[in-house]
Amino acid sequence: MGPGRRPEMSVYLLNKILYMTDNDADFRKRIKEDPEGTIKSFPLRGDEIEAMILGDVGTLYQMGVHTFFLNHMARYEMFGVNRDNYLERIRSHMEYDPRFELGAMPLQYVPKES
Repeated sequence: MGPGRRPEMSVYLLNKILYMTDNDADFRKRIKEDPEGTIKSFPLRGDEIEAMILGDVGTLYQMGVHTFFLNHMARYEMFGVNRDNYLERIRSHMEYDPRFELGAMPLQYVPKES
């Protein structure tokens, strides 16, 4: 497994956590009340926990988390992410694309095999 690649289960769990924030009001309430404790209740690696808690959507994107789910962090203003800073945070981990200037959303990143 090359650098930046995550085991599929790990990426699945990160996507699932973000899916649950949108589809489970009780979970969303719990994660907003105790973000660190809630994230640490999942079998994630230290760097994944840190990226979630810091709202580091760019790093999560590089890990393979889907942009559709990452956007839930901004939608529900979790982990310091909001609509005003989401694009800046995610684009800081992407190659420049002129479409960014037009407000186009980033496409899904697929980590390359090494």
